[in-house]
Amino acid sequence: MKRRVLFLCTANAARSQMAEALLKNQASDHFEVFSAGISPLPVDPQALDAMKRFGLATVGLTSKAISVFEEQDF
Repeated sequence: MKRRVLFLCTANAARSQMAEALLKNQASDHFEVFSAGISPLPVDPQALDAMKRFGLATVGLTSKAISVFEEQDF
């Protein structure tokens, strides 16, 4: 059974998106990985560019509010 991980930050625009992409890339066979923010903003294009330069998949990365994950266990 995969463990579930939720990365949180204020805007879910850069740091938590990068953390989600990194863990998915390194250990998606062990973890279900998500990210969210308290006050979500669009994903920062510079963060997307940095992830792509490091060979990380960015397809499907979108900013999400923490409320999307209410009553879920992580």
